Amino acid sequence: MSKHNWKQHREYAESVTAHGSHRGDCPFCRGKNTFSASCEYGLLMYNCYKLGCNVGGKFDTDMTASEIRRHLRPAQDQIKREVETMEIPAQLVEPTRQHTKHNRFMRRWGIVGNTFYDVQRERVVFPIYYKHQMIDAIGRAVGATQNPKWYRYTGAADYYTVGEGDTILIVEDVVSAIVAYQEMSDVTCMAILGTSMNHKHFEKIGEYDKAVIALDPDALSKTIEYRREIELWTGNKTVALSLSDDIKYRMPEDMEKLADLSKY
Repeated sequence: MSKHNWKQHREYAESVTAHGSHRGDCPFCRGKNTFSASCEYGLLMYNCYKLGCNVGGKFDTDMTASEIRRHLRPAQDQIKREVETMEIPAQLVEPTRQHTKHNRFMRRWGIVGNTFYDVQRERVVFPIYYKHQMIDAIGRAVGATQNPKWYRYTGAADYYTVGEGDTILIVEDVVSAIVAYQEMSDVTCMAILGTSMNHKHFEKIGEYDKAVIALDPDALSKTIEYRREIELWTGNKTVALSLSDDIKYRMPEDMEKLADLSKY
């Protein structure tokens, strides 16, 4: 099939998104699990992430008023759930000098900020806010039990952000986001809380003039994949940074790349 036959590409994307978003093999280049397509609020977007495959695009589709209402309702319900204030469990306390594991972790990474300490699970806990309300929290294990390393308390939030800059820097975990923000206070840092992203991440990223994605080196393929996907969603310039190590390790060569994001 010709790489220029956009009509067939679009027809295939429309067929696989009839019941929601789709991820699978590309029927045009035969790439394994490289084809992604979604159709929300009348916008069809599809793309193949295999190098050398030029399949990709986005189109407006016709939607009836009832279809628009049906698609909007889940998003509205999600917003309502997110603004509910998290009930803070009794084991989450304000850290004191006696909480040595919490304090050792903070010193190790050279980070400061608003945290709790989970005295039951032995975790440094980072609150997540939405419209000035705490809706979720994520805790990093600092005790003998390291499974899971990260623990979500409500699951209401899809990401963690810190800062108020016009450029958004996308990283994997909360510690990396805080370290990056402490190094560059003129950006907004987003932790995607893992290595997977969804439409909530893309909607937030779309609020910014420029996006820079800097996942850990072992997730380089994800970094490249998400750069293309972000550009498809937002239409804005997106830069993928290749790092020598996780940002929280503050490697000099990585800090130099982050020092002046305006040059990218």
